[in-house]
Amino acid sequence: MIYRPLHSIRSFHAAILLFIAFSFVMLPVRNGYILRWYDEMSIFMSGEVFLNRMLHCPGGMLQYAGAWLTQFMYFPWAGSAILIALWVILTIICDRVWRLREGLRGLSLLPAMFLLVSVLVLDEAWVSINYPGYLFAPTLGTICIVTIAAVARLIANNIWRGVFLAACTSLFMPLGFFALLGAIVGILTPVSPRHENTGHKKQPTYIGILPVIVAIALIPLLYYNFYTGMSGDIKSLYIQGLPDLLVKRHDLYLWLPIAGLTVTLLLLPLMALIMPTEGSAKLGRVRWLTFAVLIAAGCYGAIAGQKSEQFRATVLMMQHIDSMRWDKIAYIMSHIKEEPNFTMKIAGNLAAIKLGGGTESVRHDAPLHDTSPRKSEEFLMSAFVNVPVYYHLGNTHGSYRWAMEHTVKYGPRVFYYKYMVRNSIMHGEYELASRYNRLLLNTMFHRRWAEHFQRYIDNPELIKESREFNSIPGNPSEKLFI
Repeated sequence: MIYRPLHSIRSFHAAILLFIAFSFVMLPVRNGYILRWYDEMSIFMSGEVFLNRMLHCPGGMLQYAGAWLTQFMYFPWAGSAILIALWVILTIICDRVWRLREGLRGLSLLPAMFLLVSVLVLDEAWVSINYPGYLFAPTLGTICIVTIAAVARLIANNIWRGVFLAACTSLFMPLGFFALLGAIVGILTPVSPRHENTGHKKQPTYIGILPVIVAIALIPLLYYNFYTGMSGDIKSLYIQGLPDLLVKRHDLYLWLPIAGLTVTLLLLPLMALIMPTEGSAKLGRVRWLTFAVLIAAGCYGAIAGQKSEQFRATVLMMQHIDSMRWDKIAYIMSHIKEEPNFTMKIAGNLAAIKLGGGTESVRHDAPLHDTSPRKSEEFLMSAFVNVPVYYHLGNTHGSYRWAMEHTVKYGPRVFYYKYMVRNSIMHGEYELASRYNRLLLNTMFHRRWAEHFQRYIDNPELIKESREFNSIPGNPSEKLFI
């Protein structure tokens, strides 16, 4: 009798260990340099302006905390360890809240699996996502959802339970959509048997549900109409706080992990109610189904983590441009097996020019519609790559323009601020360069880079001794335009 629970507990712990190992393989081992790029294309600003912006954005505090944690992706192993630890904590809380029967506890891993996929599924769309803290914010929001359900499980009185969940919807501004979903999951979560009030007549369930439904419908509208300066669109009011993903036919795959996470959080509390009893013939079949679901989720994550060779090459080439390793870029161009895309051709031609070859232009054969479903994102990647390319070709005004336009449209990023600093120094606008550089001086891990370039801002005579600045042409030919 002791063996079965012990065996099941060991199986659950083994499933968690397998998930941890799988996550490390898919994140820092296989995609570590991409995570490093995600950090470069993000920023956490410690000033009041950034905080004030988040306070007026539904789900803003999740984004604020997520942006702070994203800084640790500067070291992909450290950032991944923090993210995986949060997923393990989430799984343990799910297991404690819904207490699925032995052998079925592995389903508590599903929310973490979908959150892992939401990171792995990212590609060049990251360039256009204006959502600070994307890597961590949904995880923090999901932990809040399960915590709300955990507290609701302890409240046996339906009236007080409804009051509590209705009050949770008032967290719409800091948590956004996750506060509303937390209230719904709390409704579905069964009361703990140890906390049921068996000495009094139970109130009808609908008495507790009614105020929650009313609060879910009204609280976002009240914030929208009466909270001064609240950002957001009335058409998407109830999903504010979710990642700012495009709703287009070819971008819907980015929404699939979020949809799977939402459905899972709604089904887990229901499964706690309808699970077959121990010893039932159905229980064995359900255990096999649990195993199949976890395997399918793992396969989904493995497929999502497979990036095209072109995308991987582009990210690596961008890193080599920043360190001016033109030989490595040329090596990638000469050894890639897939046909280089336009973005790669731009970077490869820049490297060829720096190595003493190259051509004055790059021909772009527009792909057919049926062969390039992400052509808009390909254009964004090209515009993104043009920031460093223009800079290294001496077209510093063009580089500054692209960096500024992308910052306005898609939000501030470390990457863009670095080139704003570089271009401002090249233009002799040292006060402007200092303003941008101060933002980087306040970051956790890009401070060393900012301190290095602050030397040129404070002492412009050192510019002539810089290997990087000396490599930038002063008057590029008008024909040298990519």
